[in-house]
Amino acid sequence: MNLELTRHFDKARNTVTEVSRIVSSHKYSGDRRSIFVRGLLASMIQYHQSVLHLIKSAAVVSSYALTRDIVKDMRHGLWINSCATDEQILQLEKIDEFPLSIPEMTREIEAAYSADPFFRSLKDRWGARVKHYSLSGVVQLGRWESDASLGLHFNDEEIRDALTIATLCIVVLAAKFLASQKYSADSEQIEALAGDYEVQLIARRAV
Repeated sequence: MNLELTRHFDKARNTVTEVSRIVSSHKYSGDRRSIFVRGLLASMIQYHQSVLHLIKSAAVVSSYALTRDIVKDMRHGLWINSCATDEQILQLEKIDEFPLSIPEMTREIEAAYSADPFFRSLKDRWGARVKHYSLSGVVQLGRWESDASLGLHFNDEEIRDALTIATLCIVVLAAKFLASQKYSADSEQIEALAGDYEVQLIARRAV
């Protein structure tokens, strides 16, 4: 990796390490909703560690597959945290299947956070890229130039985008989970971690 990508790599790792530290510093209630969101966050953080390892090992395709899983789990987590009824939570536990489709879930999430400045700002800046990494594996692979002798081509900007999306999804879910648990100061501290990524996007647009 070149120096710029290495710095971005380190920033993503440090961001998620700080999120994990803050989330782990509290005790939470044992209700199903809280348990499900905590479980999703734990999985996303482990996926993120694997994304870092895969990128470092040049296994970029596999890292993108895990990024899609992180995006999916963020949506599931936000819906469970703020939208799902108690009956839907119970149904999810019983049949291990979400009662809504991803588009239906997304509409409910956006309605629930429509007045949330942090969520709206992040969606405006990164929403298109989040949607991009929600695509299926076949569609996603189809967008890269391929060469019979060299295989798929990935540039540094695409790798940075994938890593940024994987990181911000964890930031968003962790912040909203802490807010729902009445840890407002820590929620705001986690939201502040997204600030550096806004600077990065503005700088790239100016180029």
